[in-house]
Amino acid sequence: MRLTLLSSAATAVALLAIPSAYAGVVTFTMQNGDGGGGPFNTTAFTVTNISSPGVQLTEMSFTVGDTQYLFDQLYLNAELFGGGDGTQLATLLVGDRDDDNAGPDFFSYGFSNFGAGMSFSGQWDIDNDNGDFNADTRNVFFNNGLAPNAVATFQFSDGSFVSFEFPDLPIADSYTLTIPAPGAAAVFAGLAGFARRRRR
Repeated sequence: MRLTLLSSAATAVALLAIPSAYAGVVTFTMQNGDGGGGPFNTTAFTVTNISSPGVQLTEMSFTVGDTQYLFDQLYLNAELFGGGDGTQLATLLVGDRDDDNAGPDFFSYGFSNFGAGMSFSGQWDIDNDNGDFNADTRNVFFNNGLAPNAVATFQFSDGSFVSFEFPDLPIADSYTLTIPAPGAAAVFAGLAGFARRRRR
């Protein structure tokens, strides 16, 4: 299996081979949220559950990558489900709702009734630990030198999960990735919960 990365001025897309043993699969898109502070300071994201029928997405989490930065705010007013019957629910398990230049290096959502074919959109704000809000997700999640890249983890109702470490990616206006990824970028397990990371 190999990763194929297609990039353009507008979009970088990672097309990833999907192991047949795992029914849980998502696409993840992020783009400039136009919230001030420069490109990708606030990042709009959408997660779409493209799993096998009947497999729900139950939880997702993200690390910040470069820990000199933090998730200052997850925007409640930006959270929205696409598809479904109106019973879908997203709960912020770890994260900060306040625009206060403080927050954790990690956020996590729990989901109810997030079935195949549905999507969830939201937005985060990344700031420097020193309070500087002129941060760029593309140099915090990845392309950040010796700092670790961000890790996204998704857990599914069949008990499986996938942890995906972002590769360094070309600078683009938006990114769409299909996860899971093959090789060292992804770790699978049959039954497991998320390891909780400490808040700042």
